[in-house]
Amino acid sequence: MLYIHTSMYLKRKEITLKKSKEEAEKTRQALLEAALDVFSEKGFAKSTFDEIAQRAGFTKGAIYWYFKNKADLLSALIVEYVHRKQLEIERSLPKGNTLEDLIHYFMVWAKVGKDDARFAKFHRFILCQMEWSETIIDKVERNIIELKNFHLEKINKVLVQCQENGELKDDVDINKVQHIIMSDYMGVIFSFLSKRFEYDVVDMVRSNLELLIAGIKK
Repeated sequence: MLYIHTSMYLKRKEITLKKSKEEAEKTRQALLEAALDVFSEKGFAKSTFDEIAQRAGFTKGAIYWYFKNKADLLSALIVEYVHRKQLEIERSLPKGNTLEDLIHYFMVWAKVGKDDARFAKFHRFILCQMEWSETIIDKVERNIIELKNFHLEKINKVLVQCQENGELKDDVDINKVQHIIMSDYMGVIFSFLSKRFEYDVVDMVRSNLELLIAGIKK
């Protein structure tokens, strides 16, 4: 009898803990979404925890429960949005390491940025609106160091494989080229989000990468 009561108590405790974790995660997500809206509207520097908490429907103390400061909140926002989207589109991303796979890889990411309004808003804030000071960059980079290079890792794998297969020109500097490709991609995304030019961003990404790749292929 004692075993039955103990088992029921532990089961109820397990359910309570699960609900608590789920509620905590919902609160954290609501704060991140509110932060993106407030940051986008007022700018990072002028935004306050009071405004973010009010937008999310919580007290300022709720934010401090999850985030130490605004830089910590910004880091979490970057990790959350990019990692979440990466998981969502993982099946669509090419697994191969050919040059065509690389083009397709960035076209998939560009299409997500075009079609997903919240993801586009996130990128517009990060690329076009965020006031990046040296202090903020230093604080954020320490928290997202593992995340920030995943595009470069994909480019590097493709270029190394193609170089081993003899597909690239002999004088190709992989380290330099991978950063050129990354910079070119980010430039296209920035121009699209800042509305400096009117074009289909997916087609522009494809065209730019094809031109770059044509310059390094044998």
